[in-house]
Amino acid sequence: MQLIFSIYIILPIILFYGSAVSSRGQWNDGFLSLSQSKALQGMCVLLIVFHHISQKIYVRQDLPQLITHSLDPFVNAGFLLTAVFFFFNGYGLYKSYTSKPGYLDHFLSKRLTAPLVAYYMTGLIFFALRLALGEKIGKKLIILYLSGLVHCSPYSWYIVILILFYVVFYLVFKRAKDASSATVIFSVIVLAYMILGLFIPRNSYFLRGEWWYDSVFMMPLGMIFAGSEEKIISHVKRNYGRYLLIHLFLIVPMFMFSKLTINRFGFFNDSIPYGTMCKLVSLLPRILCVYLFIALILLVSMKIRIGNKTLAFLGKYTLEIYLIHGILVEVFDHDFVGIAPSPIPVSSPFLYILCVIIAALPVSLLLKKIENWVGGLISNR
Repeated sequence: MQLIFSIYIILPIILFYGSAVSSRGQWNDGFLSLSQSKALQGMCVLLIVFHHISQKIYVRQDLPQLITHSLDPFVNAGFLLTAVFFFFNGYGLYKSYTSKPGYLDHFLSKRLTAPLVAYYMTGLIFFALRLALGEKIGKKLIILYLSGLVHCSPYSWYIVILILFYVVFYLVFKRAKDASSATVIFSVIVLAYMILGLFIPRNSYFLRGEWWYDSVFMMPLGMIFAGSEEKIISHVKRNYGRYLLIHLFLIVPMFMFSKLTINRFGFFNDSIPYGTMCKLVSLLPRILCVYLFIALILLVSMKIRIGNKTLAFLGKYTLEIYLIHGILVEVFDHDFVGIAPSPIPVSSPFLYILCVIIAALPVSLLLKKIENWVGGLISNR
């Protein structure tokens, strides 16, 4: 058996090692706790690494067909995995706002320091590599890259959206009369952002594609869930088996239907009005897919407590791993973002994965230390 297929054994072990299953009539009451949510996000950032590697392997023409398609389950999974981050971000923001007096005091400096430092540092590394590998970049684009107004790394879009909606959260919740009205306003803004995405051509300077907006609605949904958490959980517990079966039954057909609509209509046609309608038709099944995926994660988590040292570690460095791994995915591939051969190509897909993960961990720790250092300088001013 090719080593690449061993990941389908390794990943479930990482996820479920040390987990505990609640007996009949019992529940994992900490399924929304910080430790469990961080563990889930730790797993998701690892799967996002596989997602981006799978896309690189998928287009390799020099690999045997079996190997080329060895990571197919991850190729289209990115929008589902980022939805997990958006949901728990929205949930956590709302819970912190309603439970911590003065939460918005110094909110922007506390929340934005780490993602901004990580964004600019990884962007500069990507920019330096592009120049070193011979890419010709015009003066205008150099200014945009160095300013951060245009992301040099094709992997940093999630951080851009996260920063944007942290600012929106602060402005809305700072001025709204209460949490409920603030959540409504925030939700309307996110909806407007998604609608805007339908009208902006692919690969523009901002909103580069559908992945910039197809799962972000989970952020306000996380807030809505947090606002009615007790009622929702109480209702679901009384009808748990029914909800679990319905969501299990629907998730695969909906995912296949989503792929079908994208293949038939797609997000690529920018003509008006038909291009916008095609994007909308492709977006709606994706939204349902995202909802079903997040709902299933929560339903399963109500019964299974996950968490081990590996997931706890990954959960602490999700931001850093998310940004660093993209650089390494390109460095160890055969092709560096389409501009030149990669500097350190790794031909074996299994070794490729190992190199990306092993290299990402110490660099992520270093990046975290730099973020903390910058954060300390800001807080001491």
